[in-house]
Amino acid sequence: MAGDQPDQRTQLDGASVPPPAQPPAGGADINYQPTATAFPAQAGGGADTPAPGAPVGPYDPQAAAGYGYPQPGPAQPAPPQSGYGAPQAGYGQPAPGPNYAYPQPPQQQPQPNYYPGPPTQPPVKQRNPVMVFGAIAGSVLAIGIVIGLIVLFQPNHNPGSTAGSTSGTAGGPGTTTNAPVANALNATWTAPKPTDGGADHRLLGVWTTGKLVIRGDAEALTAYNQSDGQVAWTLPSPSGTKAFCSMSRDANSNNIGAVSFNLGDDDCSAVGAVDATTGKLIFKVGQPQGQSKSFDTQVTVTDTSIAAASGSLLAGFSITDGHQLWSYQPRGQFCNDSADAAGGLVVVSDFCADSSPTQVMQVLNADTGKSTASITLSTENDRISQIVSVKPLVVQVSSDSDSDYLLQIDNSGNAGNKIPLKVTGQDKLQLSSASAAEAKDVVIGNTLYVQVEQNSKPAVEALDLGTGKALWTSDGGAAQGLRLVDKSSVSSPAVIAIDGYDKGARLGNLSTTDGSFTPIASFNKKDLGFMSFSDTEVLMSNDTKSVLAVQGLPIENTVQMFNRK
Repeated sequence: MAGDQPDQRTQLDGASVPPPAQPPAGGADINYQPTATAFPAQAGGGADTPAPGAPVGPYDPQAAAGYGYPQPGPAQPAPPQSGYGAPQAGYGQPAPGPNYAYPQPPQQQPQPNYYPGPPTQPPVKQRNPVMVFGAIAGSVLAIGIVIGLIVLFQPNHNPGSTAGSTSGTAGGPGTTTNAPVANALNATWTAPKPTDGGADHRLLGVWTTGKLVIRGDAEALTAYNQSDGQVAWTLPSPSGTKAFCSMSRDANSNNIGAVSFNLGDDDCSAVGAVDATTGKLIFKVGQPQGQSKSFDTQVTVTDTSIAAASGSLLAGFSITDGHQLWSYQPRGQFCNDSADAAGGLVVVSDFCADSSPTQVMQVLNADTGKSTASITLSTENDRISQIVSVKPLVVQVSSDSDSDYLLQIDNSGNAGNKIPLKVTGQDKLQLSSASAAEAKDVVIGNTLYVQVEQNSKPAVEALDLGTGKALWTSDGGAAQGLRLVDKSSVSSPAVIAIDGYDKGARLGNLSTTDGSFTPIASFNKKDLGFMSFSDTEVLMSNDTKSVLAVQGLPIENTVQMFNRK
């Protein structure tokens, strides 16, 4: 999210990849963006759960960890279609990632100062679709190449069925079908790309129910039947709003999700609740914040409330009618707050010049707003960057240059040892960013699995959260490396091995002992084309026989379903 300007890079066809624009002098303090839920009907308990995924880049030799300020995207080149840019209307739009298999090294963005300046044009802030059960991680470009997220779901469709031609409010010539290939994951239906070329369709997040998958972008939320890909409902941004800003990472156990809205002039200070089964907007609350506008409002959902986190809006609302349940009160009169929200939690850090201690990080319950943990931070520059994991709770803290660290917080509210992201003699470890729709790093037990780079291709590193020691690094022997997959229902990390744009890809597991790769399923390479899960969220059934790919930037299609016998 932050760092120095990278060298110019090129795509496979020789075209230049434009560098990111300079960040605003200041902006919203929030780093986290809402995303999608897991694939079965959402997990019990209702809280959206963060999922692992891909880092902004593997190791970043020069960049300091981002502070969560919105970063402007680069100028958008002229793609085959137009208008596929940022999630919020008026936001700086990132250039679409190239539609090919090879992962690219990340482009870094300059690091903002600690104190936010006057409101400026914010950038694209898309949620990492977070599924309850898993996510793919990979090397990405800050300008828009993101790696797909894999989530386990309970498909409510017949894998052998095919879709007839259909059209819907999403636009396009209709869902298409594909001939099956034996012993492979074959594409059985494909939802077409949108036809309104001037609109903004970059992915904000994904929710699922037992029968539907819901894709959200700035223009609308669209639900597709898992059985045949037909559009079940579409919810455009409601009257009085300009666009959707963000989505909760998942819906709750009653299939209700949270969203935030752009009220104009990039002020995302309104929130609402949506019934993911019917597409009904249950409520919308909020009003423009004037000079204190919220550029980047993150939302989380439980069975009884939604909570919003931004530089100007830290509050909880009833999920039934939107009445306010609580509002965060600063510790002093001269405070600078930053926050993140996920999994029914809001984590807030502040610097209060007129309070003692001056710098504190608190963990708030999303239903009540009550603090469940309060931790004094070391320096005035320490602040919450993002929630890496909820169970166990692991946060990334931004600090002075090359001093960023991870902190694990136990159920009693006690913080563990600081784990520095910069180790002497090595490049700085760059964790997943919330600035694009990409997967998050995986935490299983007491081990963090994070995407890195090894021998110029994406790999996975295992990091002991107790000691901070790197246990192993593996690229699985795959020609184009690995994409990390979170599978919280098992004890070992799952990955996608990329064998090359002309050779397909495989699902598999890594040994927790040494990182060795064991394949469990494969894709029909003819169906993948140049996609290879770049800029794609991939949802996977528990039995690995059904895979759903949701495009981050729908250049060729919007959603694809893969099945195998």
